[in-house]
Amino acid sequence: MTKKQWTEITVELRASHQDLLIGQLAARGLQGFLQEENFFSCYLPRRSWTLKAKKSFADTIKRFKNEFPESGCSWKTSIINYRNWNAEWEKSIGIVEATSRIIIKPSWKSIRKRDKGKIVLHIDPKMAFGTGHHETTRLCLVLLEEHLQRDATVLDFGTGTGVLAIAGIKLGARSAFAIDNDPLAVENAGENVRKNRVADLVKLKLGDVSKLPAKKFDIITANIDLPTITSSLKGLLPHLNDGGTLIVSGLLVTDLSRFMDLISHQGIVPLEVISENEWASVCLTKANADSDN
Repeated sequence: MTKKQWTEITVELRASHQDLLIGQLAARGLQGFLQEENFFSCYLPRRSWTLKAKKSFADTIKRFKNEFPESGCSWKTSIINYRNWNAEWEKSIGIVEATSRIIIKPSWKSIRKRDKGKIVLHIDPKMAFGTGHHETTRLCLVLLEEHLQRDATVLDFGTGTGVLAIAGIKLGARSAFAIDNDPLAVENAGENVRKNRVADLVKLKLGDVSKLPAKKFDIITANIDLPTITSSLKGLLPHLNDGGTLIVSGLLVTDLSRFMDLISHQGIVPLEVISENEWASVCLTKANADSDN
């Protein structure tokens, strides 16, 4: 019996840009992302690689190259027989020490002796949403650990695997509201919330900034790219308490000047900027309404 054939698309791209493009391609139905340092591969059934699919893919790549001309993006395709990509991918996912106190662990790995006493985030990511171990996640966790106050309320905007909302609860937050516009992300986050036994404290919602509840939060995390934060910031800020904290990640270091221009005259001021490799996270605070009085 002939094995099912798939189209393998190999994209040559700098590691610093891969997660940005993978998120866009996953939203268009591609599967099984396998990442290497200077390229990644993705897959879909051969019969699904139609002229329409090719055009959609090519258009996505073109838009990405226009937005990030420094990324050096190119691609090629080949036909391969099916193999168990999930099994191969799981082998590559290990335990990550996100901060000095927090580790991220998939369910198929065992706790190590040296992890005793640490906060453990049990995160089983789907391939389309990355491992949760990316620099931007670690940077967010560092800032969240530093700035979150006990009994705070947390909004995690663009929750993905749910890792930041879960971390907020385990760091002492009273409750968390996690939202994403991708139904598969919300499903994945729900699984992780249950694995971490915080389902009674984390509310999940499918939608964009327009679907946020009519309430304010003490701290907002947004591990999203610059175009998304640009389009969402004005809708997010009314949901941040005066004196509250906004943590934005998903920014390239080269994005920082544009981001600082974006936040000027928005009533928020930067407290701290941290970076790892080519990625940066910014911690900001919202001025008190009576601060000028």
